Amino acid sequence: MALVVALHLLGLQTLSTSLSGREQPALPTVAHLRLSVPAPKAQVELSALPAAPMAAPSKVAKVVAPPATEEPVLVSNPAPEVIEPSITPAPPAEPSPPPPIETPVTADAPPEPAPPVQAPVVPAWLTQATFVWPAPSLLQYELSGTSKGVRYTASANISWKHQDNNYQLRHEIQAFVFGKRSQTSVGQMGASGLLPTRFGDQFRQEQAAHFDRTKGLLVYSANTPSQAIEEGAQDRVSLFVQMAAAMAGTPALRAEGQQLSLQVVSAKQAEVWTFAVLGTEKIKLPVGDVDSLKLHRVPRNEYDQKIDIWFSPAHGYLPARIRIIQANGDVIEETLKSVGKP
Repeated sequence: MALVVALHLLGLQTLSTSLSGREQPALPTVAHLRLSVPAPKAQVELSALPAAPMAAPSKVAKVVAPPATEEPVLVSNPAPEVIEPSITPAPPAEPSPPPPIETPVTADAPPEPAPPVQAPVVPAWLTQATFVWPAPSLLQYELSGTSKGVRYTASANISWKHQDNNYQLRHEIQAFVFGKRSQTSVGQMGASGLLPTRFGDQFRQEQAAHFDRTKGLLVYSANTPSQAIEEGAQDRVSLFVQMAAAMAGTPALRAEGQQLSLQVVSAKQAEVWTFAVLGTEKIKLPVGDVDSLKLHRVPRNEYDQKIDIWFSPAHGYLPARIRIIQANGDVIEETLKSVGKP
């Protein structure tokens, strides 16, 4: 009977397999199951926990896993650092300066002498010059020029007078278009030449420069700053006669290449001009052919006037021809046409 039941069960199992078309997986047995429990991560700082008393061993050890929490963070509080304050020793006190020693002043002590006043420097040529004055004269000139490209003609004259040790000079230009302009110089005649005391320049109104020799100053009526007078200073008119008398009386100064420097004063300012001797030259003038000694002003910069003067030995070395070229190109030229008495 048992055999029959077993055979019957085997037939049912085979029928179930053929109906499903695939083999059913076998059920696992208890021997195939394996339980794996990971050990909890527990870190214990032994030094932070008190020592637990030893418990008596028991027959059954019960292990209780700690709850799953974050790992404890151990914070150690180091002892605070003690910062000792730095004490900077105070610098030693500087000794007090000794009280100033007062110098007793006696009533009889003489005052300190004033510093010496330096004498003006005398130009080298002036120390060797001997002056021979031309006779009083009235020189008439033909004048031609250009102004801003416009050519014009006019007349001009130089009047030279002297009596005893006083002199009077006048340079006058008369033009139909521009009117009259006159420059005058008055002063004395001395061992170093002419000593102007006043220079006047009149064109519609007059402006003047005064030579205050007691103070050593040039004082201008145009209210421009005063300047010191240099030895041998001349104005724009007296320089013609000063150089003529020096050439007449000092042959060494006529040598080609010689240079003569002097302070030249206008109605507003004074500056040093230097003239160079270029040599002798025969020139044709309205008065006739004239042997002359030509001097040329040495310009200091491009804005200086270019001035050429031809001195006539036959007329006491007074100017026979004067040519002035302005920085803007304007030209004024005077040529001698007659000589008479003033």
